[in-house]
Amino acid sequence: MSTTTTKLGLKKPNFATDDIENTLNELADNFQKLDDDSDDYVDSLPLSGAYPIAKRFYKKTPKSGDYIGWVNTRTGTSAPTWQKLKQYTNGDLIVPTVDNGHIYKCIQTGYSGLAEPVFPVSVEIEFGDVRGSNTWQATTQYKKDDIVLPVIDNGRFYVCLQAGESGDVEPTWGLADGQTIYDKNASWVSYKRLKWKEAGVASNFRPYGKIE
Repeated sequence: MSTTTTKLGLKKPNFATDDIENTLNELADNFQKLDDDSDDYVDSLPLSGAYPIAKRFYKKTPKSGDYIGWVNTRTGTSAPTWQKLKQYTNGDLIVPTVDNGHIYKCIQTGYSGLAEPVFPVSVEIEFGDVRGSNTWQATTQYKKDDIVLPVIDNGRFYVCLQAGESGDVEPTWGLADGQTIYDKNASWVSYKRLKWKEAGVASNFRPYGKIE
């Protein structure tokens, strides 16, 4: 009967009592475990996947004065950081630019806003991404990059492209991404609004192993 090693939990077959098939299967399991536990060398830190605490990635080309790699300080999922005015699709994952321990999933395809949202930390809470937006108003002076929402919600937001005064009557809002809407002296660009949902714990890789 086989025994197990202390550190890696590898199987040590007993060639006197184990049958050949069982021995080969255990050796195959050993090789897989060694491969799973082997060091990973990367050009940059992966931005996807779930990782346990203490998972390490080593840089392929470390340099003097740099760090040898990264170590994960929190079991969780990795994802890219939020970016402004970027199109996201259902299932895309992101983390805030300032770590708050959470990861967020896109549950409604659309565009992020110009200002990073305040990311809530309540479990599975849903929220939008139009921070700083206001409902459109007539005869109002708007400046470039102001964001407005139509008086009657149409699932879109509009970014001021040309600064100027809005008209007396609300414009007919375009429904195509990137479409320009003219509004007296101002003009707007149309974007579909997206929606996020809190989706669990984010990993937290930190540089380690400073090379002197």
